[in-house]
Amino acid sequence: MMKKFDISGSFKNKKFRYGGYATLITAVFLAILIIINLIVTNLDFKVDMTKNKMFSLSEPTYKVLDSLTSDINIYGFFESGKEEPTIKAILEKYAARSKKVKIEYKDPVKYPQFAKKYSDTGEVAQGSIVVESGDKFRVISPYDLVNYGYDMSGNPRASSLAIEQRVTGAITYVTSKENPVIYALEGHGEQTLPEEVTKHLLDLNYTIKNLNLTLKDAKLDDNGALLIMGPSKDLSQSETETIKSYLSKGGKAVFLMGLTRTDLPNFESLLNSYGVGIQKSFIVEGEPSYSTQNPIVIIPEMKSHDILSSVTSNKLKILMPGAQGIELKKIKKSSTKIEPLLVTSKNSWAKTNLDATTTEKEPGDLTGPFNVAVAITDTLDNGNETKMVVVSNSLFVNGQYAMNAANVDFITNSFNWLQNREDSVSIVPKEFDNNIMNINAAQQLIISGLVVIIIPLVIVIMGLRVWFRRKHQ
Repeated sequence: MMKKFDISGSFKNKKFRYGGYATLITAVFLAILIIINLIVTNLDFKVDMTKNKMFSLSEPTYKVLDSLTSDINIYGFFESGKEEPTIKAILEKYAARSKKVKIEYKDPVKYPQFAKKYSDTGEVAQGSIVVESGDKFRVISPYDLVNYGYDMSGNPRASSLAIEQRVTGAITYVTSKENPVIYALEGHGEQTLPEEVTKHLLDLNYTIKNLNLTLKDAKLDDNGALLIMGPSKDLSQSETETIKSYLSKGGKAVFLMGLTRTDLPNFESLLNSYGVGIQKSFIVEGEPSYSTQNPIVIIPEMKSHDILSSVTSNKLKILMPGAQGIELKKIKKSSTKIEPLLVTSKNSWAKTNLDATTTEKEPGDLTGPFNVAVAITDTLDNGNETKMVVVSNSLFVNGQYAMNAANVDFITNSFNWLQNREDSVSIVPKEFDNNIMNINAAQQLIISGLVVIIIPLVIVIMGLRVWFRRKHQ
């Protein structure tokens, strides 16, 4: 005889009640998830979970945006419907922060007349960004949105994202009234600033002009700053007098003095008049924490100074290959203040024999610590100040070392300090996270055992335990 199914009795069954509770809790949980998802979607709430905050703006950019008084138009030149997601996500952060910023995407093929306004050739490359305010604008090439470095084999590779650097720099450019000038001295075998450093200085709204003092129309503006970068030949007497006169009236200068076999007495006389001299030698760092694997490529200690504040706050390290020592003269003007910026360890020495075949310390070598960069301030009778930054090396902003964010920050901050530009914005690029976890054979075996055996076994044991308990209820 078939057993009659008792519907009302089933509601009193313990298993039914437990199952009902579980179903109800699951339904409530799913309902809460759906509601939260709807709310977040409508609020367009997003969280940047990337390690280096790739899609977030930094505090300096927020300060720029919060202080805007004029409207900013940002145009992204992309083929319709093919806007680059990373660029679009970051640009939207600008518009979200300030109502003064408007973002618009234009297809340069569909709107050639619009694009022509921003290019002498009449064309704007796909992927370019234009930042405009009033009559001023700056075009950012797609190739400038990424910084490049070198891998272990010396091959170039994309090292960091520079979208925020370029866009915020362009905003400060189009909204600024004055652009200070850097006069790069030439005619003495000087090195030229690499493109990476030049771009960064342009982002900070500097104008860079070459200066040859032997030309009749050469002009060194009192409001500019002089850059002397790794000269291999000496100044003439007339050039020396011109620079001395400029500095004596409150001029500003950065001296990056590379190691040369040739004596440069006129350059030396300029530096000596402000209490410093270059010791012709190359420093070897004996303290491992103060150098890379190569003891000639030093990582100097950074002293407390406005020039280094952003470098230290971002925990960056300056790399300096083949530095010389800077001698502080015992006799200097009482109005002159010399502040060490970068210093080697006590366990360093300087090779005076430039043809030495060993880095080991030998008789005649100099003993550290050494200053490798100093800031000089000379207060004049009228209250004006002559300001100089002297570095005993020029290679640290060339080649692969120009890819190092700390090196670039140091040189740009030096010019900001010379010009008293406290409001200048310096943004550290967002480095791509290429961390690789290396594990040995034993670790591989442990991880494999954990994933393949231990975890599944624990799950099976827990399941059997639950099944056994329910069976005997």
